[in-house]
Order: sequence, then C-alpha cells, then structure tokens
Amino acid sequence: MKYQLDESKVDDIPCVALYRPNKGHYSPSVIACFMINDGWNEQALLALKQKVDADILVGLQTDDHKYERLDIIEGVVRCQPDEVNDVIELLDVKSASTIIGIDVADVISLFECGYSFQFVQASATGESESDLIKTTTHKLVKQLSKAHDTRGLFVGMENVESLPLDVFSYISEAVEALLFTDDVSIYYSSSMIDEPDCFRLKAVYAEEKQSHI
Repeated sequence: MKYQLDESKVDDIPCVALYRPNKGHYSPSVIACFMINDGWNEQALLALKQKVDADILVGLQTDDHKYERLDIIEGVVRCQPDEVNDVIELLDVKSASTIIGIDVADVISLFECGYSFQFVQASATGESESDLIKTTTHKLVKQLSKAHDTRGLFVGMENVESLPLDVFSYISEAVEALLFTDDVSIYYSSSMIDEPDCFRLKAVYAEEKQSHI
C-alpha cells in the first residue's frame, strides 16, 4: 500500500535532513536522518522524531560495528564516511528537477521493503554522453549484482541537463534485467548537477533481512 503523507507537510516541510546530537535547534523534516555511530538511544530518537515532526527515522551507518536493532527506526543505510551527503541528496527528492515522477511518499515506501540498506554509486567523466551513460550504468549494475534477496531499490540519476526518456529506459532496463523479478519495488529519480561532462548514478537497496544491523 502506498504511504500517505499528511498533505499539510507536502509543501511546507523539507523532505529530509541530517540531525546530530547536542544541537540547540532542529528544523522540521519529513524524514529525519541521523548518524547511528553517534550513539543515539531509543529515547533520544523518539524525542528527535517528535521534535522535528518526522514521519520516519533513517539511520546512516559508516562503520562495521553491529548495533542493536531499534524498533523506532524504519531503516539503516550503510555507506562510507564520505558518502553521507550523497545519501541525503539522493533521498531529498524535493530537490530533484525531473520528468521522472517520485515523491517523498515513495521514499518512505522504499523503507517498508526492509530494515538494512546499502548505498552504492558510480560515475564517469568524458565528452561523449552516450559513453558516460553506458560506462556508469555498467559500473552500477556490477555493484548491484552483489545484492542478495533485495526487495527494494531506489536509483537516482544525475546529469548536467535533464535526461531524455530513452536514457531512462536504457538504465531501467539494465537494472531490471539484473533483478529479473516482480517482487522488487524499484523507484527512480533524476536531478541536475553543475558538473559538465559527468554522469552519476546513486542507489540505495534493501539488503537481505537480518536480526541485527
């Protein structure tokens, strides 16, 4: 079932924000992200969720430590320390400028697919847009091939200008040929970046269910 947001939030509240402990002021957002490595406990996270009026909490993990699962969290995304902002940018679909329709409710639905998620990305630079797209897509698909029993995937496309539909079709066909199942919920978005001769793909996918993160 598609997640239904409170309509009063759609235009007035930012899609996603990253919160750190011991800050004096927290602005509101629909999705509250936090660094799980910062040592948040369940009471502090509950207070955070209420204070910023967030619909869901998403933890970002940048180390290999096994943390105890907290039921108040909708999901945990594993990424590298230098990829935290990349994850936030991917989830922040309000900043996207695209004909590929996705909204924050779709992002929240992604986190209904599991609890443990992995972030991956790929990019290429050069003068030929066709080669950029093919090279980057190949790199991303190679990384996604390591996923096991995934039930959800979100792919973001970044280019210096809006992407035509044939590029979207090429990427989606390559991704969906890898997954070859109707059981996977797949979401796409595209946004523009100020980096000429560069094409980038970012993705978050649900990992196989585990008892601990």
